[in-house]
Amino acid sequence: MEAELLSMENINLLVQMEQRARFSEPDIFVEGFDADVFRSDTEDALQNPLFATARCIMCIDEDGHAIGRIDFAIVPSFSFGGNTQVYVDWVYVLKDNRHKGVAQFLFSQMSAFIKASGVKEYFLLMADNDEAQSFYRSIESGEMQNYDVLRKYL
Repeated sequence: MEAELLSMENINLLVQMEQRARFSEPDIFVEGFDADVFRSDTEDALQNPLFATARCIMCIDEDGHAIGRIDFAIVPSFSFGGNTQVYVDWVYVLKDNRHKGVAQFLFSQMSAFIKASGVKEYFLLMADNDEAQSFYRSIESGEMQNYDVLRKYL
């Protein structure tokens, strides 16, 4: 396994993985998917200054295909006189590649990346399905904490 940070040069790996995800789990990804629109929207995001601290690390298998991804953002804050934290908002591994160490690999790559940036902790917005919850409990030195999250659509 190798890790690649999403860029304009490797965006097709992400597009292909997203197509495979929708094919393998149509009950999870129920919305329509247009690969060209997804590619264009992702290219726009990569060039948008609002996404300057957002990252996506992909796990690439031995055949050169993306089989998982972790999306996170380094968030600076003025709290405590200046602080940075990471918020992980999306972790996905293709169904056929689960339980093979892909998610652990992605988290280790992200942890190395953020530690090199001076960040000392991350927060994860957790999915509530049983498979995801089991994985979260396996994260070494992780603390499961319950916080209420307010979500408002604008």
